Amino acid sequence: MENLLEKIKKASGRLQDCIKRFPFSFAILCLITVASAYMIITDEDLSKLTVSLIMAGMFCFLMELSLEYEIHRIRYLVPAVSILTGLLVFFLLKKYENEYIYTALAGIGVAVLSLAAYVLYKDRENRYLFSYLAKSAFIVWIFTAVILAGFSVCIAAFHFLIFHFDEIWKIYSILFLLVLGLFGITLFLSYVPRPNEEVSVPSIYRTIIHKALFYIYLILIGILYLYIFKIIITWQMPVGKLNWFGCFALLFYVIFYLSVDETDGKVQALFKTKGAYLLVPVLAIQLFAIVIRLNAYGLTTARFMSLILIAIAVGYMLSAIFHFHVSRCFLFIALISLLFSCTPLNIYDVPNKLQENRLKNALSKGGALVNGVLNENVVMEAEYLEDAKSAYDYLRYSDGTKSSFFETFKESKIAKSFSDYSYEEKNIRSFYYSIDLEGRDFDISHYSVLHLLSYRDQIGYNDELKDFFLSLEQEKESEYEEDLLEYEFNDGSKIVFRYIDYDYDLNSGSFDHLYWEGMLLK
Repeated sequence: MENLLEKIKKASGRLQDCIKRFPFSFAILCLITVASAYMIITDEDLSKLTVSLIMAGMFCFLMELSLEYEIHRIRYLVPAVSILTGLLVFFLLKKYENEYIYTALAGIGVAVLSLAAYVLYKDRENRYLFSYLAKSAFIVWIFTAVILAGFSVCIAAFHFLIFHFDEIWKIYSILFLLVLGLFGITLFLSYVPRPNEEVSVPSIYRTIIHKALFYIYLILIGILYLYIFKIIITWQMPVGKLNWFGCFALLFYVIFYLSVDETDGKVQALFKTKGAYLLVPVLAIQLFAIVIRLNAYGLTTARFMSLILIAIAVGYMLSAIFHFHVSRCFLFIALISLLFSCTPLNIYDVPNKLQENRLKNALSKGGALVNGVLNENVVMEAEYLEDAKSAYDYLRYSDGTKSSFFETFKESKIAKSFSDYSYEEKNIRSFYYSIDLEGRDFDISHYSVLHLLSYRDQIGYNDELKDFFLSLEQEKESEYEEDLLEYEFNDGSKIVFRYIDYDYDLNSGSFDHLYWEGMLLK
């Protein structure tokens, strides 16, 4: 018991210390929790405000951490930058909400976290800091998960034994916000080391991660080398298999490069200085495989992001080879995050531009595009037609802006002929409704029979219920839950529904799928 009280007291002390170190960040975290809780309780959309507060909170933490590490010495910059950030983000979301804005915010968020890592690493040797933070995050996750599980059981017991909550999911959502959001994040921030603070990692963690898992990683590298030898011997490269494992190898290289230390063993010490060279053949064959895919299908957003992640891993490899401080790698991450999310080189426009060039090139070679003028009556060779279709299909469904040429091409005979190759675009109307009838009151005094009925029992019901189902509106789900959905037949019997789920194809006038259950009263 004394041990438990000591741990609770220690955790409480950590929370108090974190609030003293990062008071403005904690205040914004509280505002995020309140806004999210209000959104859950009232069903009012405050997502723009919440996103704005999250961005303000991230900038606030960066500024407070920089103040503590004496990157700057102006305390009032912390609230000023935070407020300006929040207002700017809210204005952008209110006026220009689109995929570009959210991508830019994601890139800025990654850049802010990278700059925070740069502040932590700037005047510190790369010794156990990453492992210390990873270990701390794991401890916080375990601690908060146990608390969350305990309170969840208590709420469930109260719900089933004492008082029935109509919307118990809201209680669980708010509990999740308070425990994993407010408490968990605050507790993790308390582990962020102060300037010149020595960090240590338990020996059991070093044994599991720095030794056992590290040797498993070396086995993966060995398998990739065998795969490379297989490619060289057979002179065949299976499509789409290497990139995933290559990315895993590069990702874990970064993790182990930041984690292992010379004191972990001779192999780890060698990996720290020479491990980057071990990855060069893997990286080379991976890039060769990507080039093959690019030549065949062009650049897509997914492949572009894969190349960005590879560039980040290469940055850490160069840090090991040329012995420059690892903190510069975090500056590099911040730079490319901003470059490929907030500029014309973003992850949507670059692939769209290259795919449009690929489309024009295929049309030109096929004789359908001469001096920028489209000739729709040309019969293109199958090779060029397939390339044009591939580029067109990507542009048709990709995010981001498209050029006036593409918008014009969409209406051409050539583009419309591609529908013979592709699936017809469906116009689907969906509806979902589910309610727990236990504890709900409904009048059964005029009926002699009550039993559970579903779409499986008598298919004939579906034909009569079709118009009723199609009259339901998803936006009125809360009203339906309050009043109960019922359908009365001509003979006086009725169904009280507990579950309805369907997708209706407006083009074909039929249900893609239809599932329902209810209580039949007759």
